[in-house]
Amino acid sequence: MPGGIEVPSQTDFLLRRVESYVRKRPSTDRRMGYSWMIVPVLPIIAGIALIVALIGIVISTISTLQPSEAPTQAFAGIFAVYGLALVVFYAVLLIGAFAIFYFIDRRNRHFKRQQLLFGAISSYLLVRDSSTVSENVGKLTELVEDSIFEEQDRPAGLWALLYVFVTPIVGLVVAYNLTQDLRKHEERQFEYQQGLAPAFEETGFARPSFATHRAHNRDPMVYIVLTAITGGLFWIYWFYTLLKDYNEHFAGQAAFEDQVLSVLKPSVTCTACGGTVPQGAKFCPLCGAPQPTS
Repeated sequence: MPGGIEVPSQTDFLLRRVESYVRKRPSTDRRMGYSWMIVPVLPIIAGIALIVALIGIVISTISTLQPSEAPTQAFAGIFAVYGLALVVFYAVLLIGAFAIFYFIDRRNRHFKRQQLLFGAISSYLLVRDSSTVSENVGKLTELVEDSIFEEQDRPAGLWALLYVFVTPIVGLVVAYNLTQDLRKHEERQFEYQQGLAPAFEETGFARPSFATHRAHNRDPMVYIVLTAITGGLFWIYWFYTLLKDYNEHFAGQAAFEDQVLSVLKPSVTCTACGGTVPQGAKFCPLCGAPQPTS
């Protein structure tokens, strides 16, 4: 090359893009701990605590004061509990709004990264075997385009703000959308995975056998009905499923992506430390030992 500069091929460039999208996984596929379960439980705890406090103030005031002073003191105590209830109410709303924002934001980030990743994989396979476009590779491209069209970002900030003012309705709408989005997302991902294995084989790779992770086929309409029937208590379980299902999906997606990378960029064992070294690397990224070249 002129000047001794090696220009990477288009396949190398696309492979680097695939790797870069996989490396972004920790910042997009954020797992939420089950300590978040305090969000649906906190209103119940706060409500019970305030009722107990109100009853205690009334009983204490009546039993310790003269009859003429009891109404005034009881009213002051009740007013204090009312002020505390307002503070607790808005604090609970803000915590819930933050949870809504976090739920939607991680959904948006994951969907966007996966669209870019799958698009890069499809482009890589197209460039690698540019002489013909197989049916499987064409199907992969169509699935990516469908995903971009149907899995657009939901405004996390707007929904979080609306939650503060219209709490029950907005909470149910957001939960409905998140549940439905994940189900459709996993269905599309399964189709992509089914087409990717033969597409790899057609472009010269060994045909992988992808392990399918559990699909979360929950019906959000049934969950809305159960929430209404139970007076909102079922919402606690629904909130739990939103935490668990997305966490499980991210774990399954991570395993799938690692398997894809192992096909696109096989690794070998370091001759010095036994660590994993990308195929073609001259030095081990762990110990720095030079590697034999074939």
